[in-house]
Amino acid sequence: MIKPIPSLCTGCRICEIICSLTHESFIAPKQSRIRIRSNWPEEEKINLCVACEPKPCIDACPEVALSWDGYLRISESKCTGCFLCKEACPYGGIQTEKSKGFPFFCDTCLGEFQCVKWCPTKAVLKVE
Repeated sequence: MIKPIPSLCTGCRICEIICSLTHESFIAPKQSRIRIRSNWPEEEKINLCVACEPKPCIDACPEVALSWDGYLRISESKCTGCFLCKEACPYGGIQTEKSKGFPFFCDTCLGEFQCVKWCPTKAVLKVE
């Protein structure tokens, strides 16, 4: 999974750009699975799924639309867009965007870890 290190983040948002480009095939930071929140003058806040245990997002879903198989997965056909999973996430790792109608989150680019590869300051790291 990915470990954020906010103290190293400069807020350049390259991670948001590469994430949205990888998943959407165009640059759309609002559709990025990782989000950088400016907290100036404090350090940046990096919001993404960190594969926490237990997984309150899965427990919060009344439709059993979320599952875990090494990555958080969603069944779009089961999801009603209630976003209770987003409210339950203590890390701000579940994102929403009106045009999608359902939550989305980091899947490590299916093991390619694009944000880790592209981050110039190593503010996100791959961890086993």
